[in-house]
Amino acid sequence: MISTSEHTTSMELSFPSELGFEVIARDAVAAFARRMGLAADRVEDLKTALSEACINAIEHGNSLSPGTRVAVVCHCDAERLLVEVHDQGLQSYTPKGDPLSISDKLAGLGPLRGMGLMLIAQLTDESGYRSDGEAGNCFWLAYFRQPVVGCR
Repeated sequence: MISTSEHTTSMELSFPSELGFEVIARDAVAAFARRMGLAADRVEDLKTALSEACINAIEHGNSLSPGTRVAVVCHCDAERLLVEVHDQGLQSYTPKGDPLSISDKLAGLGPLRGMGLMLIAQLTDESGYRSDGEAGNCFWLAYFRQPVVGCR
């Protein structure tokens, strides 16, 4: 669903919490970002960061549980594109401090998996997490932009 208020254009989508559906969300949000005037290189960054966030929601927030869903909500205004990834919170997110660097992981100081949050931080202007209480978890990605015709 796409809606437009006086200063913000929004899009929402929801998909089954199954690996593979993140590709559909990625492509839909990329099309929205392009329509809103986000630069091509930033759209590519967004696609990768969003895929990681959706996979985290599927694997961790929803614990790969059949019947759960992931929601992606996008808001675009003159200042930024904000993308929120919501899971149902079967498992809450607990920050464990700064993630290990790639070189530390390659040196065997940690598992090779688990680089998604580090990757997201590198590919976004801002990102973060908030608990939505009993509704679940929300991980958000922000991309700052110059005003363009697509967003009023």
